[in-house]
Amino acid sequence: MIFFIRHGDQEHTVRVETRNGQLIVRYGDEPEEQADLNFFGNDCTFVRDGQVFFANVVGDKTDYTVWRPAGNIQFGVESEYKRIVNMLRGQNLDNENNVYAKMPGKIVKILAKPGAVVERGAPLMVMEAMKMENEIRATRAATIVNICVKEGQAVETGALLMELELSTELH
Repeated sequence: MIFFIRHGDQEHTVRVETRNGQLIVRYGDEPEEQADLNFFGNDCTFVRDGQVFFANVVGDKTDYTVWRPAGNIQFGVESEYKRIVNMLRGQNLDNENNVYAKMPGKIVKILAKPGAVVERGAPLMVMEAMKMENEIRATRAATIVNICVKEGQAVETGALLMELELSTELH
């Protein structure tokens, strides 16, 4: 899993994986290393290069404060998944060649076929989300290149539903 750590005006990328029961961490472009990190409630012990570091970590799901003897550090954390979901929820699809699920749901009916030329506003598919049927429409004139889901399929936020080739001739 990739995390984006904000501290001050800088952002750092950290990749964290578990392999064979060991925690592996990669900071930015540095080589991977095994991490010895233990949490007991809010108390954290971190061992690196034979040195032991102690801290008390307090925060919610995105913003944290690390209380430590050398001084406190405040930082924000965002997972790769969360960043993609936030991007998709806020994106303007007018300049996008693909259609993505904006929320989790189930594909009820596919209304278009590959190769079809659709006008802006044409219905492409129906998705059930939160016990309501939502019609997904074309945001621009386009040709449908590929349909990436099937009727009855459950999808998560951000799932690719349909690939489009934008048409400059239709408006």
